[in-house]
Amino acid sequence: MQAQKTELFEQLSAQGWSFAEVEDWQLEWWADEIWLLESTWSPVGSRAYLTFLVDPMVEDWQHRNKGESVWAAQVSPSKPESRTSPPDSFVISLNQGWQKELPALLKHLSLLREKNKAA
Repeated sequence: MQAQKTELFEQLSAQGWSFAEVEDWQLEWWADEIWLLESTWSPVGSRAYLTFLVDPMVEDWQHRNKGESVWAAQVSPSKPESRTSPPDSFVISLNQGWQKELPALLKHLSLLREKNKAA
């Protein structure tokens, strides 16, 4: 999981996103960590969220250690309030071959930024 986070961090930085906040405690069982992203490219300050999702099939989520059983990353224009993906969100699996899906996630983030430009 750490390799995926490192790669995501590097790719997001290269695409004009910085980290305003990392929320990793007192989250609902389905969220391992939430990153609040801010655009450093126009429109500067545009925000998006990246959430690391816990596998819903985990049997003993109460005793899960941080970083365990994370299966996906979700980007969304608003902070997710439930396990159900918010509107305009995009999810990629973090399992084997996840790097092939990474360009689509980055493109979706770019579209969210463009949407903020038009607003």
